[in-house]
This record gives sequence, C-alpha cells and structure tokens, in this order.
Amino acid sequence: MMNTGNSNSSNHIGRDAALAHFSLMFGYKIFSLYYPLFLAAGGLSLAQIGKVYFLIYLPMALGAPLAGFLTRLVHPALMAAAACLGYGAYALAMAFDAQNAIAIYGWQIALGLSAAFFFTSLRALMIRNSNGGAEQDFSWFYNASYWAAAAAPAAGAIIVWRCGFEAAFMVSAAICVYAGVLSAGMITHSWETNRRQAALAGFAKSFAKTAKMSFSKKISGYVALAFAVLLAESALHPFFPLFLKTGVGLEQTEAIWFVALVSAAFSVFYFFVLRRGQTGNPGAAVCRGGLIAGVSTLMFGVFLPFLSAVVAFFLEFVRNAGGFLSNTGRSALLAEELKSRPSEAAALDTVFSPLAIALAAVFGGYVVESFGYQCLLLITGTMIMVALAAPLIAKKREMR
Repeated sequence: MMNTGNSNSSNHIGRDAALAHFSLMFGYKIFSLYYPLFLAAGGLSLAQIGKVYFLIYLPMALGAPLAGFLTRLVHPALMAAAACLGYGAYALAMAFDAQNAIAIYGWQIALGLSAAFFFTSLRALMIRNSNGGAEQDFSWFYNASYWAAAAAPAAGAIIVWRCGFEAAFMVSAAICVYAGVLSAGMITHSWETNRRQAALAGFAKSFAKTAKMSFSKKISGYVALAFAVLLAESALHPFFPLFLKTGVGLEQTEAIWFVALVSAAFSVFYFFVLRRGQTGNPGAAVCRGGLIAGVSTLMFGVFLPFLSAVVAFFLEFVRNAGGFLSNTGRSALLAEELKSRPSEAAALDTVFSPLAIALAAVFGGYVVESFGYQCLLLITGTMIMVALAAPLIAKKREMR
C-alpha cells in the first residue's frame, strides 16, 4: 500500500478540483453548445441527435467502474490529466476528421470514456480528502461548469465567427491540455494505491456491494429522487438550443446568449443559493432541489405557449438551481455514507449523470419529435414530483 500526496493540502480539494473542472469545461463548451445546431443543419433528426449523445454518455456510464478500479493502481490526479488529453484529442479530431461519420461516432465513444476517467478520478480524490466538508466541496465542483458555461459560448461564438469551427476546435484542444496540467498538479492531495487489492474481479465485487449500499433504507429515497431530477434535466439538455428557437421563439444568436446569460446569472447568485440550500444535511438539499426543479419544470410546460424570453429565462434559472442543489446533495450524501470506499463511491456517483443523459436523450428525442416540447416538460416535471415521495417512503421504512 502506498500513500501519495500531502494530507495537509486536503483543505483545498474543492477549490483545486473546481479549477480543473472549470478549465476542462471551458475548453469543451467553446464548441459544445453549437453541436446540436450543427447536427441539425447537417440533416439529423431530433431522435438522431439524441442517439449521438447516447454514444457519448453510455460509454461514460459504463467506463466509470473501470476508472474507479484503475484509481487503485494510479493516483487519480494523473488519471484526470490523461482524461483531459483525451478531450483535447477529441477536439483536434473534430477539426481534422469530421467528414467521416464512422470516425465521428467513434470519437463520441472516446469522449465518453475520457469523461468517465476525469469525473471518477476527481470525485474519488474529493471523497478521500473532503474532511467533513463534502457538500461545500462538491458545490464548488459542480458550479465550475456554470462558470464555464457563462463565458465559453460567447468566446466560442467570436472564434467561430471570425476564424471558423476548425479554429474553435484547436483553441479547445489547447485549453484541455492546460486543464490536464492543473489536474496533474493535484497529485499533492492524499491518496492510497493498493496493488494487492487491484484484482478486477475483487473490485467488481466491491463495486456491486457499494451499489447495493446506495439502496439502503437510509439513502435510497434520496438517490431515487436525485436520479429523477437528472433524468428530467437530461431529457431537454441535448435539444435546448433548438428548444429556445422553436419553443420560445428566439433567433439562433439569441439562443446562444440566453444559455450564456443563464449560466452567468447562476454564477453571480451561486453564493446566495449555496447559503440557502446547504443545511449540513445533504438529504435535505436533494429534497429541496427536487421540489424546486419539479415545480419550475411543470410551470415551464404549462405556460410554454405564453412564455416571453424573460419568463423563460427566470424559469430556466430556477430549474438550474434545483438541479444544482440536488446534484450537490447526492454527491455529498454518497461521499459521507461511502467514504470508506472512495474509488467505488466515485465510480457509482459518476454513473448517475451519464446514465440519465444517455437514457433521457433517446426518450426526449422521441417525445419531442412525436408530441412536442410541452409534453416533454410536463412528463418530466410530473416525474420529479412523484419521485419526491421516495425519500418519505424510505424514511418510513427506516423507522420500522
């Protein structure tokens, strides 16, 4: 067994992970916002666009347990750095090899695996070094994506407008390499590798046991609710720029600025949301986030035909706040309950988001194409409100 890193640096794990996450997402979001518009312009249907996202997120969900296993052999900081290079390679491939459909699909799978390695590695490192501040650390980590989304799309729009998509992809690759440098710098954080426990079969058994622990009476209801919120968010995510154009009536440029401004506004109010939402009880954060996300999604669906851009902006901001609180609470809850198994817990936590997106993207594409955006919002909002009963049922089971 080998211990690497300085345990005194663990107080800054949330900050360091957030900086690495921000840099990687800034590089990726320079072009990712426009990807659905690009695919639609190329003749893909909404259902086909959903399947493209499926090719990214299903490998991410399936690759998370493998990434968790490898953290027993390699320091997570080095794995996260390698994953950032994978993102950079993907961006370069889109710049120079985007004409071959088979190659594009293959690179989606490679991107999904890179994401699995990055998020599993950093989550494992955060679980190991959180020292009782998991909810705060994960709130920094998740909010980094909003910070990136506030600035990267605008920067990407300027680059694409002045220099074309190829330049945007190359700038993205350079930023992803920088994120890799930041990730490698996190090797100073404490971590134990244990080659004697590195048998794949042994890890698979341990991971299965950890997954079973997440279905315990104490946390199963919160996990179910958090997954419902992820499904609801993810069902609209791949088509959101298209939704703003056809559902809300915005022009393409307005849709791009809408997404950037929602993220910027959320970043500004981040500390307000954090102060109100973080109670030191992650389960309560999941419930509060679920209620906010459910009500705002239903309101979005009910009033969609009459929405102005300003009201749509407010509702999307509130939906983001609900999802943020739910995600933060889920990760903190798993970190606290499964702290003795950081590799397995990180892999399990990483599975949630991509699995939800992979399933919801296909489902969302079918519903939108067949019944429209309003129907999708009403279905997903109702799903969250029904799932709010899960923590109450689990609480009663625990009291028996």
